[in-house]
Amino acid sequence: MAFHNINTIYLNDAFDPKSNNFGFLRFALASLVVFSHCHPLGGFASAKLFGSPQAQEDYGSFAVTSFFILSGFLITRSYTTTSSVWRFLWHRILRIFPGYWVCLLVTVLIFAPLIYLFENGHLNGYFQTQIQNPLTYLSANFLLDIKQSGIGNLFVKDVPYPIFFNVSLWTLVYEFKFYLFVAILGVVGIFNFYKKIVLYLFLFLCLMFVFDLAVPGIASKIIPYFSDIYLLKLLIYFLAGCVYFLYKEKIVFNNRFFVLSAILIVVSINDKSYNLVAPFTLPYILFWLAFKLPFRNFDKYGDFSYGLYIYSSPVEQMLAFFGLHKRGFIVYFLLSILVAIILSVLSYEFIEKPALKLKKLRFKDIIKILNSFKKFMMNKLKFFM
Repeated sequence: MAFHNINTIYLNDAFDPKSNNFGFLRFALASLVVFSHCHPLGGFASAKLFGSPQAQEDYGSFAVTSFFILSGFLITRSYTTTSSVWRFLWHRILRIFPGYWVCLLVTVLIFAPLIYLFENGHLNGYFQTQIQNPLTYLSANFLLDIKQSGIGNLFVKDVPYPIFFNVSLWTLVYEFKFYLFVAILGVVGIFNFYKKIVLYLFLFLCLMFVFDLAVPGIASKIIPYFSDIYLLKLLIYFLAGCVYFLYKEKIVFNNRFFVLSAILIVVSINDKSYNLVAPFTLPYILFWLAFKLPFRNFDKYGDFSYGLYIYSSPVEQMLAFFGLHKRGFIVYFLLSILVAIILSVLSYEFIEKPALKLKKLRFKDIIKILNSFKKFMMNKLKFFM
């Protein structure tokens, strides 16, 4: 039987589910995505991590991988504290889909028509556009997989980064796939009886990713599913968060390891060793910040990070269309984040928060709601066709 040193603090000792900085970190990372996207969408030079031209990550990629680490930790905890796999999946659906669907609708019914109006002087023919029709933007992207990036011929000109309405949404399908993966691991008993499998899988995928960097394409030859290299990379960081949760009673939590992890990140950022170091050190840095920073009540009025993430990109495109990026990066960034925050607050208060109140619905009530929503959407689409 193993005994812990009474003077040693472990991650589990520092983790308080009701008092932590996860809300602050999510909002800070979403803001970092806005900052990163302002560069290409505003026509500014790419911003590499720590300002180093040779850095292996830019600020946006760094923020996204950090998101997946936090998600791996919190989603694994969510599964282990939820009464059933169906209840777990229902909670995940409520968290990601309502806000996403409304964002698609806002894009089709407000953002895109506004641009169309300014380009054409009228709205005639907007819903009859032959190329990338507004209604197919809804149907093609309905289940998170972004199959249509643009609407009509909008944003083809007059913006530095043409065609794309929302460059942030591409990560959401990976997020939901990982929710399903957690559900599968939970159902077969991995978290209760074979949690080492998660650790071994994490280490194996890290090794595979490093090999793929050395010999591009080798990962897809081993596992064809990883022909999508982003799936492999994001899964590694998500599993890192899972591992930290599953082994939180064994991971030593102290300032020295935090400083060492930070040094390793900074030292490795300019070469490919970063991809070997980051999956192990970046989670430690994030969880140290999550349990040490003094912003534990940051999200007491609501979690606005999701809305900030999904609305920031169309806001940046709109501002660029009206030429506000020409006022300089600082003005462009501040306007982008201000408008996106306003939309994120509205999204949380009127969409996400009410949706989360449905968590305790019975399964048969859930089916009725989904069928009603399906009929509602079909009627709306018929109205415009």
